[in-house]
Amino acid sequence: MNKLLAGLMSIVLLLAAAVGGTALAHGDMPMMNHSEDMVAHVNGMLQYLYDNVGADAAQKTKLAAISQSAMDDLAPLHEQLASTHTQAFTLLTQDRIDRTALEDLRLSQMQVADAASKRITQFVADVAETLTPTQRKALVEHFAAHHAAGTH
Repeated sequence: MNKLLAGLMSIVLLLAAAVGGTALAHGDMPMMNHSEDMVAHVNGMLQYLYDNVGADAAQKTKLAAISQSAMDDLAPLHEQLASTHTQAFTLLTQDRIDRTALEDLRLSQMQVADAASKRITQFVADVAETLTPTQRKALVEHFAAHHAAGTH
């Protein structure tokens, strides 16, 4: 069961990066700055998923809809997190540092990150429920191997 949990967590992190969960993205994943980039990246990950777990046509259709829904929900959150960079730069280039404003910015960013985390968890559960136990096991083993090799 620990391998399953570790594999699912790897999936969470990869999918979070793919759909724009900036707060959870790995440093080695490219930042998705444009919606077309995110769509292409997620579509590539879906194709990889389809090829490696043997998803049937019904699963592919359902997974595509699940992914699109998650991207639609997460895109505004991604934009909100990205906008905090500009706000932080503005605050940090003022003559006087406003610690209260920085703390308010941090709190708002944490609220957005929490909302993204909840939506990503829903997404991962939806994907997992779409796959068979055998498919989930194959996917987890694949991600566990990459994690062990340090290539997550």
